[in-house]
Amino acid sequence: MGFFKNIWDGLLSFGACLLTIGVFAAPAWATYAAVTYGIVTPWIYLPTLGMVYVGANLAIAFLRKALDGVAPLRMRKRG
Repeated sequence: MGFFKNIWDGLLSFGACLLTIGVFAAPAWATYAAVTYGIVTPWIYLPTLGMVYVGANLAIAFLRKALDGVAPLRMRKRG
């Protein structure tokens, strides 16, 4: 039964990875569109780059947990 828990935990972590990508990619795309249409100045790319860096690190961490079969809020596999 522990095998199925690890698969479920991996799927949950993969879902968290996809959600993280969506949450951080949408504002980045909106910033790009705003700069393209001249609504904001290009210096806004600097904070956006920081936000994308944090989002990419979170997504990579969740993806690593998904590949290891670890739940998103756990440090190790369930026993």
